[in-house]
Amino acid sequence: MFTSLRPVLLFSLLIANTGCGERAPAPPQIRPGDYQTVIDHLRQQIPEQMRKNHVPGLSVALVDGQEIIWAEGFGMADRELDMRVTANTAFRAGPVSTLLIAGAALQLVEQRRLALDAPLSKALPEFRVRSRFHADARSANQAVTLRRLLSHQAGLPSEHLPRLYSSDPLKYLPKDASGLWLSNPPGSQTAYSNLGYALLGAAIERSAGEPLESRLQTHLLQPLAMEHSGFTGNSDLEPYRARGYQQGKRSLDHEIRDLSANGLWSTPSDLGRFVQMLFAQGRYDEQQLLSRESISEMFQQQNRNNPLDFDCPVGLGVFLGPCGDVRVAPHLRVWQHGGTIGDFAAQVSVLPEPQLAVIVMANADTAEVLVGDLATQALRLMLRARGNALACVEDCEPNLPPLAAAQVPSSVDRERLSGVYATPLGVVRLKDERQRLFAELSGLRVELLRDDDGWLRPQKKLLGWLDLDLGDLVPLQLDVVDVANRQVLAARRHGQVLPLGERVTPKPLTDDWLRSVGRYRLASHNETNPVLDSLSIRLEEGLLIARSRLGGNNQGEFILLPLDAEHAVLAGNGQGLGATLSRRDDGLRVLGYRFVRQPDELATLQF
Repeated sequence: MFTSLRPVLLFSLLIANTGCGERAPAPPQIRPGDYQTVIDHLRQQIPEQMRKNHVPGLSVALVDGQEIIWAEGFGMADRELDMRVTANTAFRAGPVSTLLIAGAALQLVEQRRLALDAPLSKALPEFRVRSRFHADARSANQAVTLRRLLSHQAGLPSEHLPRLYSSDPLKYLPKDASGLWLSNPPGSQTAYSNLGYALLGAAIERSAGEPLESRLQTHLLQPLAMEHSGFTGNSDLEPYRARGYQQGKRSLDHEIRDLSANGLWSTPSDLGRFVQMLFAQGRYDEQQLLSRESISEMFQQQNRNNPLDFDCPVGLGVFLGPCGDVRVAPHLRVWQHGGTIGDFAAQVSVLPEPQLAVIVMANADTAEVLVGDLATQALRLMLRARGNALACVEDCEPNLPPLAAAQVPSSVDRERLSGVYATPLGVVRLKDERQRLFAELSGLRVELLRDDDGWLRPQKKLLGWLDLDLGDLVPLQLDVVDVANRQVLAARRHGQVLPLGERVTPKPLTDDWLRSVGRYRLASHNETNPVLDSLSIRLEEGLLIARSRLGGNNQGEFILLPLDAEHAVLAGNGQGLGATLSRRDDGLRVLGYRFVRQPDELATLQF
């Protein structure tokens, strides 16, 4: 699956990090107006950071108002072809694609071909949803609006899996995905959905009367002189496109069906021109591409009434806060979007008041944290060059209490916290053992202590003896809080609180679901590049635990909560959770995939 939000990575990084925790060198002295010192410092630091993070190629652009003050490439776009990254090398933008899609949708809203608060079914009448949250089908379909799709609040699952890595046109997706179950009530929480943006792309095509690529080229990309940007193909299509790398190896670079969710190819300087248009209230090169009203709507918080979103404000196609990342400055707003599609990572970070922006793109599965940290570092340096003393040197938040003063949670506290939590990362277990509290994920565990602020903090030892240097993750604090009638495992980092998971309590299981324990293989036809190829279900502490695999490698672990004899949901809330799994006589169905039970002797060989 695609991962688009850095906050969901916090806990896995917490327990898996064994890095050296080296601090970046102190920033240079910068005089007002001295951008050259900023550029020289970044030129010196970027290659070293790429080496440490095993990133072959990276490109960066700095934007000040209506000027791109610097754009440069580093490293290799394609090692095998000995092709270096230049300022014109295009990378997959991944989740950053949604910025352009939001702009295209708002253009059609201005032309009254789409309406923000109209149901998606008005543009795509063949697409329908099923819901356990509504009294009837009509009210469920009415609740899935364009505004909620643009802000990831439509309640849709994160993906529709069949033919995800293919060149299938978006026009077939609405019919293929029709009849899916909503994962959560629309308008109740932000849960990142690539499927939602894929359907937005189909709605744009239908309303505009032309393919997504030609619509975007004519009305956004070409007017913005984004000459190396497009929504089709792979790196074989154009010689200036980078090749992605996974685990140090050149990736296969499959085409992506969901173009509007992840399919954009672009360069940092091209994306910089899109940001310049936003700074100019929709105007670029004497053309008004978006109205001032559309720009204002894009950056209005859409999720104010969602308690489960905690401290992560969301606009239309953009996040309006760092959402768990380091703040650039304590009193400046930040707009940003970034993430990874595996072999590429990208980040766009914008300070709207001083009109500064940084865009970073890279071509490796190890690059996501680097591109985000580099964007923050560069913005701080740019603020200094603008004579702004607000920029933080390191963390904008006060230092946390020393861990040496932390206390073992009391017996009452340990009993309250102990349990199983469903998260987008997998199953997290908090365990009361030997009068101490431990957190476990994927076989790794750390001890949790209460600090003087009252939050849980990770002990810097793994399995009680191996020292860990948690580096930048030291500021992470955890606790379990009651929100919207749920017990939520929350993380506090850099002064912001974000949800990590939800507590799941075992319930009696029927014989039908107990018989579902076993192993299953993918039975979908015409699936040449599957996201998953097998599932297993086991019973553990009264819960059904499903594990997905691809090529023998674990892809995720989830808790199944049966609703009735035929349906269960992937427990929890957030990206990838809440989806409905259907049990049939011939196997299981989830996210468009069909699985059939594996014969016991074959299952033993495979697993």
